[in-house]
Amino acid sequence: MGIRKKKFNGEEYEILDHTEKPGFRTAFHVILCIAVVYFIYIFSHLSQ
Repeated sequence: MGIRKKKFNGEEYEILDHTEKPGFRTAFHVILCIAVVYFIYIFSHLSQ
């Protein structure tokens, strides 16, 4: 993480820069899929 300079409309700005840690996006998608399946399971048994 650090500060990087970026040009926008001819002016230079300082922005925060970070690198994505590997594996977090995959873990998010796996947990999201498990949660969706779990909610489908719960709500399918409510009507019975």
